[in-house]
Amino acid sequence: MKKIIKDSSIVTIVLAMTILAGCVTSSDMQTLQIERRQDLNRIKQLEAELEESKQLLKEEIEKSQSPVRQRTADMWAELQSLRKDLATVRGDLDTLNLRLDRQVGASNSTRSLSGLEERIDEIDFILENQLQVDMGKARGERAAALAAPVAAENTAASPTPATETKSEETATPAVETDPAKALYDKAYALYKQGQYEKARSYWAEFTDTFKNHSFSASAVFWQGQCYFKLKDYARSAILFEDVIEKYKKSSKYKSALLKAGYCWNYLGKPELAKMRMNEIVEKFPKSVEATQAKRFLEKAK
Repeated sequence: MKKIIKDSSIVTIVLAMTILAGCVTSSDMQTLQIERRQDLNRIKQLEAELEESKQLLKEEIEKSQSPVRQRTADMWAELQSLRKDLATVRGDLDTLNLRLDRQVGASNSTRSLSGLEERIDEIDFILENQLQVDMGKARGERAAALAAPVAAENTAASPTPATETKSEETATPAVETDPAKALYDKAYALYKQGQYEKARSYWAEFTDTFKNHSFSASAVFWQGQCYFKLKDYARSAILFEDVIEKYKKSSKYKSALLKAGYCWNYLGKPELAKMRMNEIVEKFPKSVEATQAKRFLEKAK
């Protein structure tokens, strides 16, 4: 009898332990499921935040690339004013040159030849960089217009076919033997023609192929300038910052600082823009770029 009772007690204990173990396992499973649901919810929340951030960035870039009528009007008014100033300065310069040619000596004028030349360089820089006027194209058109009468006069004195043939035989066309310079010049020619995307691709090929070339800084800068012309200010800023970071001794360093400042301003980052402009003024106070930076900072106040 005692043995039966003992066996029954053992069976009861085993059954109790089994039931208890089952309860613990079920509780653990519920906890894990709750934690899993929390993790899934957190992942969904992070994905939503990431998507929202991407959308905001996309909207910001699109907004920065949209035309601003008021700014365009202001730039046009400034352009007209600069053209008037340029005409006045060129007139004064011609007068000074005439006086020097005739050796009339000193006058009571407060203007100097070197000062006027610096002023012309400054206006050219504004037209090319701030107001995005293609000065190369404008000069080419003017030169073509001036050369037209000369070409008409020379038509009567053109060589005979025999002479022309002889000249063609003796003339040897100049061939660019430096592949790096040839590629760079091709990109620059395309840029002057207004083919900015194609020019940028040639400069990108240049930097990929000739990594340590002396023109590397300029090639990176002009890629940024192409994007700037295309109003892709985000990519433009990256390339100008690349020049600033890697090519501090380059002749394009000052211009890269200025153009990076303009880009950051277009992208709605005024503090970054001011930082770059102040850097120009501090490092190169007498440069044309510093003059433009000061004007920007005055307007930004």
